[in-house]
Amino acid sequence: MIDHLSYSSINTYLLCPRSWRYRYLDKVDVPTSPALIFGSAFHEAVEQYLVMRHSGDALPVAELFATMWEGQLERNEDVDWGDDTEESLAETATRMLTDDSIVAQIDSLKPLVVEDAPVIEKYVTMTVPGVPVPIVGYIDIITEDGIPGDLKTSSRKWYGDKADQEMQPVFYLAALNQEGYDLNPDLRFRHYVYTKTRSPVVQVLETQRTPADIGWLFGLISEVWDAIEMGVFPPNPNSWLCPKYCDFASICRQ
Repeated sequence: MIDHLSYSSINTYLLCPRSWRYRYLDKVDVPTSPALIFGSAFHEAVEQYLVMRHSGDALPVAELFATMWEGQLERNEDVDWGDDTEESLAETATRMLTDDSIVAQIDSLKPLVVEDAPVIEKYVTMTVPGVPVPIVGYIDIITEDGIPGDLKTSSRKWYGDKADQEMQPVFYLAALNQEGYDLNPDLRFRHYVYTKTRSPVVQVLETQRTPADIGWLFGLISEVWDAIEMGVFPPNPNSWLCPKYCDFASICRQ
């Protein structure tokens, strides 16, 4: 029974409807990816740092990562490590979170404060005409200038117009717009991309959407929901996921 949709759920369907069915309907258990738990621990560390700094007792963000990393390892026992190890990823995080430019950028993040609390991990929900379940999500941060943003770790820098092509911003902007949020009339959004490269960097990439983009999104979500209700779950062998990066490749072609 599907009781909500999210950006990641809809994006999964668009990449491969069969993969969506395995994950969200059949609930096939698959190993967790190292990139997922690394990104989660990194998010948690930066967000906890910003919350603690607001209260005046912040620990170094690298130290916070070590705690969050241990928590992720405890919660995710089945991890497909591939070429990575717990130790190598912990070393990567230390390299990133002791880099002067990255530490300075994290220090420069100034969350919006509402009722004496920084706006971190803001829960949002919206409704789409014709779709009986809510669309939900969490916005990593809204900065003091009112612009929402997402914290990402990446194996490489983002190039070209990747930020402008991402669907995630319009989901969050649409949800905020439906809430009556009025601190970002230009519908701007920021991606904060932290690279896991040998010489780590952080990119702050600002992008913008329009009301027409929100209307387009609602139509897309409605069509995805209609397809789900009709049981339309074909595989997509042309997706970049298939077969190397697909969690379900071993069962899809049986």
